[in-house]
Amino acid sequence: MNLFLAGLDHTTAPLEIRERLAFNASDIPAALLQLTTHRDGAPPLLSEAAILSTCNRVEIYGVTGESGTAHQVVKFLADFHKLTEEQFVHTLFFYTGELVVRHICETASGLRSLVLGEAQIQGQVRTTFETAQQTGTAGPILSHLFRHALAAGKHVRHETTLGIGAASVSQAGVELARQRLGSLEGRTVLLVGSGEVSELAAQNLLSNGARDLWIVNRTLAHASELAARYSAQAFGINDLARLLPQADIIISSTAAPVPIIYRSHIEQAMHIKTEHNNNGSTPTMMLIDLAVPRDIDPAVSELSGVHLYTVDTLQDVIKHTLEQRHTCITAAEKLVEHEVQAFIDWLRSQDAMPALAALRQRAESVRCHELERALRNLVSLSPEQQYVVEAFSRSLVNKLLHTPTVRVKTAAAHGEGQRYAAMLYELFNLETV
Repeated sequence: MNLFLAGLDHTTAPLEIRERLAFNASDIPAALLQLTTHRDGAPPLLSEAAILSTCNRVEIYGVTGESGTAHQVVKFLADFHKLTEEQFVHTLFFYTGELVVRHICETASGLRSLVLGEAQIQGQVRTTFETAQQTGTAGPILSHLFRHALAAGKHVRHETTLGIGAASVSQAGVELARQRLGSLEGRTVLLVGSGEVSELAAQNLLSNGARDLWIVNRTLAHASELAARYSAQAFGINDLARLLPQADIIISSTAAPVPIIYRSHIEQAMHIKTEHNNNGSTPTMMLIDLAVPRDIDPAVSELSGVHLYTVDTLQDVIKHTLEQRHTCITAAEKLVEHEVQAFIDWLRSQDAMPALAALRQRAESVRCHELERALRNLVSLSPEQQYVVEAFSRSLVNKLLHTPTVRVKTAAAHGEGQRYAAMLYELFNLETV
């Protein structure tokens, strides 16, 4: 069985491809089951699977014994998202073995994020793991892998300054608004969506002096919950068109599969702004689309006075932060490497586990047989004395097996597991467990 990863991210695929391959959270369990279910009598594509889908990446992690897995995963992605393979296959990367381990550990640590060191990815990796667990597709190998990845992220954040000063994508969006407008003091900001990205944006908007904060969501109760935490006003999605002309900044981050703000919305909003503009200057509107798939129709950028930014246009905003954080990379990579090696040692040790289990089973069978024969010849023993004899037999077997077990596991951790396992099978004439 081999670790396998197929994915794309902001370094390999433009936004228009990432958004078309993104998985809605509600669709991931079904996708996982497709990947791990027997198909027409054929073995499943993956024996274990997990899907990490964020605004900047789509990655499928799995355990497989098939050599043609890459092609089959490409076909799965095309079928699931109703695309042709030619539309996206050139943006994919494929990893196996140790490269998969290093990639997920670096990802959870923020070393592969658009905003280097951003903390949000840690929670996204955890959610990916929990979803796979709940769906039943995270077996022992992926469970160990994700635990080590989350441990790597935790160590990096607690033991380095990689995350100091900075910024998730939502924070970078707020910083962009501050840079473009000079100040957020007294500005009216409209947040569309009430998820984690919007909450992070709300925190940063208020700390940067934004005056009025409005939160719009399809489910008013969710908007109200977030608004209550930040002294904001909550509105339903039907209020969106009415609020757009009154906002200085619109930040959108929903999980909608299609745009929710179209060119016609912004044209109408700009027309109203112009009518109510008393100083004769041309009104402006700043829109920041942090969603993948995009919430805002790209065509709005063609309108006069309208400035639209997406997650791919945040690179300049975060450049200064990246320069500061690059000094921490070496220390972070050392912590990541520790978790990578710990997982690899564990994975290699699994090569010898069936042989060790067979040896233990053989020893236990011999112990029970000899104990039973001895007790038949010691009929005068009391129950307490029989217990002492049985305990002695267990202790003797455990002590005899301890040293070879430790040495075989150590050898396996250094890549010698299969050789030592073969010797155990040969020396003790063991049956496969």
